[in-house]
Amino acid sequence: MTAAMSYYDALDFGNADDETPCKREHEGASFSVRELTRLLHIDEPGETWQVRTAFALRRVHEGEALVHAGDKFHSLYVARSGCFKTVYTDLSGSEQVLGFPMCGDLMGADGIDSGHYRSSAISLDTSEVVILPLARMARLVYQSPRLEALIYRILSRELVRVQNMAWTLGTLGAEGRVAAFLLNLSARLGALGYSPCSFNLRMTRQDIGSYLGLKLETVSRALSALNTAGFIQVQQRSIDIIDADALRRVIDPAACDRAGFAPTRESIPKASGVENGGGRARPQVQSGIAWGKLAAA
Repeated sequence: MTAAMSYYDALDFGNADDETPCKREHEGASFSVRELTRLLHIDEPGETWQVRTAFALRRVHEGEALVHAGDKFHSLYVARSGCFKTVYTDLSGSEQVLGFPMCGDLMGADGIDSGHYRSSAISLDTSEVVILPLARMARLVYQSPRLEALIYRILSRELVRVQNMAWTLGTLGAEGRVAAFLLNLSARLGALGYSPCSFNLRMTRQDIGSYLGLKLETVSRALSALNTAGFIQVQQRSIDIIDADALRRVIDPAACDRAGFAPTRESIPKASGVENGGGRARPQVQSGIAWGKLAAA
């Protein structure tokens, strides 16, 4: 057994099975594999096991925490509706907003490594999530290797978003960060079928400032400046994007050409599951053993 397999085998996921947590957390509603793949905008595995597989749903009310930092990890979550904010709290009690997951976004992956969630996920609206117990997912992957590549794609999206945010914070000034935030939010809402030009902010300016590394007053000034310039129209939490091209010009032109900025789901390359970074075949046998150990947890 490899060191990596020993590590995952040693992780205590407790009662992370497909029955106990799900039944305890929701009213009994279920979500099929077909519905889940559509929600995530990924290809259906197209295998017989999906017919008999369903995941539980959980409703989370505004202001309620889906998970708290430090809670024992047992499941991943995919937002089905509504909007969340994920928050990291340091030892001094200071909070940092890490993101605003919405429909189709994954939450809870930061708990896989240590066995405890590293951040809290708080609903900004009446929301609903699909519960994906890790042990159950591991069993499905062990039975269906094709599903493994789909999970990697989902996790890769989260990594891409973190990289995008690192670029934004390291490259743009205050107005550029706010412009990038609005364009990114516009693209995400548009991909979900909502208006990309007119929407209400579910998060507060304080939350936006924490996310963008700006003070509340700076966010307000940046919004006012963009409003005065005629690029957007702001009325409390209501945002109308008047000139998206002008917003893009606020951002560094060289940086706008990077493929990583505000990616759509279609722009993310599909994982082939055949080669790794070195161009050699991926060790499918070892991967299967690792998933098998995790599924047995």
